[in-house]
Amino acid sequence: MARRSAPVLASVLIIAGGRGTRFWPASREAKPKPLFSIDGKTSLLEDTIARHLPLIPRERIFVLAAAAHQAPFRRALRGLIPARNLIVEPEGRNTAVAIAYGAAVIRRRLGEGIIAAVAADHYITPAAGYRRTLADAIRLAKTRDAIVVIGVTPTRAESGYGYEKIGPKAEVGFKVEKFVEKPPPKLARAMVRSGKYLWNPSMFVMSTRTLAHEFAEHCPALGIAAERLARTPRPRLAREYHRLKFDSFDRVIMEKSQNVFGVPARFSWYDVGSWHGLWDAVGGDDGNVIRGNAIALDSERVLAHSDSRLMVLFGVRDLIVVDTGDAILVAHRERSPQVGQVTKELERRGLQRYL
Repeated sequence: MARRSAPVLASVLIIAGGRGTRFWPASREAKPKPLFSIDGKTSLLEDTIARHLPLIPRERIFVLAAAAHQAPFRRALRGLIPARNLIVEPEGRNTAVAIAYGAAVIRRRLGEGIIAAVAADHYITPAAGYRRTLADAIRLAKTRDAIVVIGVTPTRAESGYGYEKIGPKAEVGFKVEKFVEKPPPKLARAMVRSGKYLWNPSMFVMSTRTLAHEFAEHCPALGIAAERLARTPRPRLAREYHRLKFDSFDRVIMEKSQNVFGVPARFSWYDVGSWHGLWDAVGGDDGNVIRGNAIALDSERVLAHSDSRLMVLFGVRDLIVVDTGDAILVAHRERSPQVGQVTKELERRGLQRYL
């Protein structure tokens, strides 16, 4: 009888960056977006950790966050993963730096292996489908010595997302022919109609050796810096980290590499980047999304979220209303992606206590 191959040991790097200004007032400096709860029970970060279990053991799950958010993340991660598995960036940087530094720390800790780099603020269902997809990506990354991305079947022609073009079949996946970042609406519609493009949710799976090779070829300065910083004592780390000025991982590596494969997602994916993103993920009857102590009467396409006081929306439509106790947001649904402008105005007015 043929002997089954040993399972591939993999780790996951969950990138919990960004303040989530488009989720104001629920997302603040003291409570970053990954700690936001969609169902009022568990946070997006908790959900992200849970859907990797038991495929990835807790001891191999790492979270990377900026030093400014270290305290709330340490509290939130207590009992979920080992405390030392919180990797702290001296300051927030783009995903190329985050992945390079996080992978270098994991490699130094665990040795060579496969790493999945994912975001902490995506809404994915079902978790079992995600684990099957991730297992496919891990196997393909090992057999092809390549970076593997996950591709999501588009449900609409979304011009705000990145896309990956499906190339020749390769085992459980396919060769990625090219990436298209945020195409204009007309092009997005043509791409979706062709059936040859998938959404790119920026989920990357690769061995530490493959990643090192890609950095050496396309961005050697960052690859060398990350390996050095993984060994740098804390007092010097902040000063050297501040000098790292690089773009996203998609632009620095993915769009240049010729060694990228993909696997199709066996799950539904939502980028919960704004209140409108939450709407898309969990929209209920009549298009209303009601969270917390809120009621919607004779109202359509409203999102109501109240942490404490009773909120009643009566006879309105296309509104987002969020009450966190010390701040209230009332916005038109179509303006949801621009809510980040509110935090800029609060900064201008010196109202730091609301940030």
